Amino acid sequence: MQNKLLGLVIALLAAGPGISHALTFDVRGGYKAGSHSYESRYKVSESWKTGWWASIETDNKNNKNNGRGKDGADKSDSAHSFGDSITDYNEIESNYTLHLSDKWDFQPGGIYHWSSNGTQIRPYLRLNYKITPVLSTGIRYRHDFNMYETKDISGEEHRDSVRRVDIYLGYKINPKWSVGYQGTAYKHVDDDYKYKNDKTWATENAFTLRYKWNSWFSPYVEYDYLDQQGYYEGEDNLSESRYRIGMTFTL
Repeated sequence: MQNKLLGLVIALLAAGPGISHALTFDVRGGYKAGSHSYESRYKVSESWKTGWWASIETDNKNNKNNGRGKDGADKSDSAHSFGDSITDYNEIESNYTLHLSDKWDFQPGGIYHWSSNGTQIRPYLRLNYKITPVLSTGIRYRHDFNMYETKDISGEEHRDSVRRVDIYLGYKINPKWSVGYQGTAYKHVDDDYKYKNDKTWATENAFTLRYKWNSWFSPYVEYDYLDQQGYYEGEDNLSESRYRIGMTFTL
């Protein structure tokens, strides 16, 4: 099933230039300071003049949470950096933009996400508002459904799901520089599930600075504060910051 979906998206992304609007390739690396872990992501996306947009991405991380240390804790040594990388997840996303007016857009969409844990279905609704020609905002509601069972805090296995809200703010400083903010709050539907902060809910705040080098190349940096969700050598509830650097190529 996953291979069929992958083939379908690749075929769509390779659609003829007559209907294609923009094809992009984005590569990004990151480091979590609290968890001492690395990540890398590779993403291809394309939009069409019809209003459709689709993407496919894969994310890798270093195999830090390996349980090979004392009493099942993580083993932290030089092997668990870029040299010990595993696939974290893969996902396919698509949405459709409905132009309600010159300032308002509505985007229904969804994500098909799979990893070694199992598969998630993530439908969402997003509303965008263009405040000025250089300032825009948006809000998105997403519901993540697990297609697999996981253990809750009492040791019982159930299918978990998560409610999530994202707020977006973007500002174009000039034709070259732009900044963005994304605030996220999410919560387990079942209170018997908790995050690494020992709560049923968590928040994230992401700040991005982007430079448009030319028509096809745009590097960027990002700082995220991820609440008390750090996990290192068996200890959780650690303050977590994430640093990212990436490049977007428009083809």
